[in-house]
Amino acid sequence: MIPYDPKRWWHVLFSFPQSPIFATLLLDVIGVGLYAAFIVWLEQDYLKLEVPLGPTMLSLLGIILGLLLVFRTNTAYDRWWEGRKLWGQLVNVSRALARQLDALLPPGDDARSRYQRILVAFPGALAAHLRNMTGTAGPRPGDLVTELVKGMRQDIRRGALPAESQVALTPMVQSFDDILGACERIRKTPLPFSYSSYIKQFVVLFAMLTPFALAREFGYGTVIASMFLFFSTMGIELLAGEVEEPFGADRNDLPLEEIGATIVRDVDTILGP
Repeated sequence: MIPYDPKRWWHVLFSFPQSPIFATLLLDVIGVGLYAAFIVWLEQDYLKLEVPLGPTMLSLLGIILGLLLVFRTNTAYDRWWEGRKLWGQLVNVSRALARQLDALLPPGDDARSRYQRILVAFPGALAAHLRNMTGTAGPRPGDLVTELVKGMRQDIRRGALPAESQVALTPMVQSFDDILGACERIRKTPLPFSYSSYIKQFVVLFAMLTPFALAREFGYGTVIASMFLFFSTMGIELLAGEVEEPFGADRNDLPLEEIGATIVRDVDTILGP
């Protein structure tokens, strides 16, 4: 995730090298400008024709496209924000469980280091699982939850944990499974392909029609207008694609390593020697 200070808006404005959308669209925007210049030349200087497609038609199509892009960006951001809330919940439940175990287990008990190891390993295992890093040598998040449940029941049976502690600890342990399942739902349920494909096709069609609708009124100023319209519409679509998969390793994805490091630091502080 790209860190920035929102108060330094001018710094954000001119951070073109860090903008993946700008870098992706640069050549495409230039291509749209060349296409618009060719259409204006063909219509006004060569064939001297007037295509019966004015700005009104472009405005109607723009309204439809705007509604589609609003829904697209809202859906993508909801997925990103839900992922962030789930990892925030993971931070909270890891701290809460560590504090409960710290209060219940006496210093020097071997179970403390076992729980510490599980809680510290879980965020890294979850991040690798969500990124489909099947080649990584490490535990699976589901296996860690199973080990956590089994270890807790064994400690209750041997008397290291009081039997009544199960009432308070079980919902916390269940939260790890809930977070895992919710993150998997986001990861394995992308926006339907037909919807994403249709929006991109609509944006390209809109860009192709723009010069015909504006050439008579704006002349070669249509080139600049076409470039800005394409950059704004396709940029919004690509921006939504950047954030709709929050658990990846792109620059605008969630900082899973930083969040995991927070969990590791706090758990080690609470349960460590």
